[in-house]
Amino acid sequence: MTVIPELLVRDVAAARRMLCGTFGFADAGPGRLSCHDQTIALAEGNPAGHGAIDHLALSVPDLDAAAEAALARGARRDPAVTPDGPRAIAEFWGGVRFVFLQGPEGARIELIERPAAPRGPGLDHIGLPVPDIAAATAFAEGLGARLAASVRLSRPEGITEVRFLTLGAAMLELYQPPFPSAPATPGLWHRLLIPGIRPQTGPGGLVVAPP
Repeated sequence: MTVIPELLVRDVAAARRMLCGTFGFADAGPGRLSCHDQTIALAEGNPAGHGAIDHLALSVPDLDAAAEAALARGARRDPAVTPDGPRAIAEFWGGVRFVFLQGPEGARIELIERPAAPRGPGLDHIGLPVPDIAAATAFAEGLGARLAASVRLSRPEGITEVRFLTLGAAMLELYQPPFPSAPATPGLWHRLLIPGIRPQTGPGGLVVAPP
């Protein structure tokens, strides 16, 4: 099963240039771009901000080198998540390091390194903030996803419940922040395109549809 995140932008041509020139994507046919094993779709519209899909995370074997290269090509760190550079989460996969960058029109693209279990370049996960982790997990499982890991992050600001689920070749990261907020509609990362699926909307406003 192929899962294709769709990026909704006002200027498709500019988004294509940035994704190819800054993040290493390549043309994959009409309305499609690919980065190693991950394909995304581009669509024209008027996004209102970050939506039910918050970010696309790309796995890199060397975070510092990959981030430095992207910044040299014009990327910027996301000021709301990692304004000062890479951070770490010890509880994920034996420890991960990550940085969030701003893609086209501010769409979030995460670069993530797993030092304890190195991975080649390509998709790491698709990040989805949810208001109800149990309902969102059940919805994903109804699409055919399987639970891969369950993590509770305890931080000064509160508890974040996280579930990682595999869906075909993709990994979904569902996370319920301590203070969930309503996602923008329509969001930049707009919906998931999944072959053979019927159009439907899940908890938190996640839209899934056939390609």
